[in-house]
Order: sequence, then structure tokens, then C-alpha cells
Amino acid sequence: MRLIYKVLSIFAFIFLLNSTVNAAQKYCTKEDVQSKFIIHIYGESYQNVDDKRLFLRGLDKLQSKFTRGDKIRIVNHTGALATTKLDKCLPGCPKKGMISSILSSECSEQVAKKDMVLFKRKYVKIIKNALAKSSNEYNVIDHLVSLDDFHRGRNIGKQKVFVFHSLLPYGVNPNDNNSFNGNFVKVSQSNNLSEVNVPDVVFINPNRSKATLKFWNDLKYDGHEDGLNISFNTEIID
Repeated sequence: MRLIYKVLSIFAFIFLLNSTVNAAQKYCTKEDVQSKFIIHIYGESYQNVDDKRLFLRGLDKLQSKFTRGDKIRIVNHTGALATTKLDKCLPGCPKKGMISSILSSECSEQVAKKDMVLFKRKYVKIIKNALAKSSNEYNVIDHLVSLDDFHRGRNIGKQKVFVFHSLLPYGVNPNDNNSFNGNFVKVSQSNNLSEVNVPDVVFINPNRSKATLKFWNDLKYDGHEDGLNISFNTEIID
């Protein structure tokens, strides 16, 4: 009996020691030298209420794809400026049996849960700050240029790059063809469209109105060498 009590006492001591582990835990796996998920957010582009709803729904669905240890980078864009707001691995301890979890001091579940709360809090704050810019005036081509600039020279490799942009130019009604006319002229005159490139990324839940699709198609100038020569890889998550 004394031996049993002695063993249990040792287990209890190790367990208490585990619960006081410092919060500086490493959640990244060896494979996560690069970010597994890169999320670009163009909050300025969400001036339409329906697009905001799709934006939030898409982000909510996307985060369900994250697993413990995945390195996630979030980049906020304002005009042509790109700023990394988050570049961390998702908190969480690897699954273990009861005894092995007691003996291991590498990861504290309590600390991991606290870190997850902090992670989610920062995630939400980034989204709120991005949407706070939805009244800003912007040039939609400058946004695409900033996306290309960010990834130029970087090896995307196995990274999954998602872009949250409504693909609406500033100040338009997505259901009114005529509201796009002023932006079409402005974009055509202020940018060398033939030089615009887009990396291998996925645009999540962009506006899909006929007027929006026509706007981007018209910028191709019927295939003329001076026109836009890109195609958007899009995915609708609802």
C-alpha cells in the first residue's frame, strides 16, 4: 500500500508541476517553418452589407479547417500597404493517454486553453479592425498589386493562400451596371492593366453579381494587349 501511495504522490506532484508550466509553449510542428494558411483581408472592399455577411461566414467556415500546430498568418491590406497582423501556430496539445499526459511536461492543457482564448480574441480583433476601414476610398487595382507585391519572390509551395476581397470597385452598387462606369474609366486611366498579376491564390466569397463580373471582363479589352490578363480563382463558402 505504501508503494501505491508513493507512486500516486509522485503522479500528483508531476500533475501539479504541469499545471504551472509557463505560457511560453511551442505549438508549431517541425513542418510549420512556413505558414500553412495565409489569409489576406481587404476590409476596405466590404462596403456592401451582403458582402460583409459573406466575408464573416467565409472566415468562420475557414477557421474550422485549422488544426493544432497549423501556422496561420493574417495580412491586412489598406490601399497598397500590406501589414502582417498575426503569424502564429494554433494552440493545442497533442492527444495522449491519461498516464502519458501526466508524465509529459511538454504541453499543458490549461495553458493551451488560455492561449487559444487569446488567439481567438486577437483573430476577432483583426477582423473588426479590418471591417472598420470599410468606408475608406480605394483603388481595386492597387489592392491586386499589393497582393502580387506581397508574394513576389516568395515560394508559396504547400501553403494555402486565401484572399478575402469583395472584388467590388469603390462606391458601386453591385446590382447597377451604370454605377461601375466611373470606376471603369478611373481604373483604365490610372493603371497599366496589362502589367497586373495575381499569384496562385483563392478568393473566398467575392461578389458574384452580373455587373461585377461584367466590370472585370470589360477590363480585359476584348483580349487586347493593353487589357487586364488575369483570372480569379474563386471559392464560395456559405
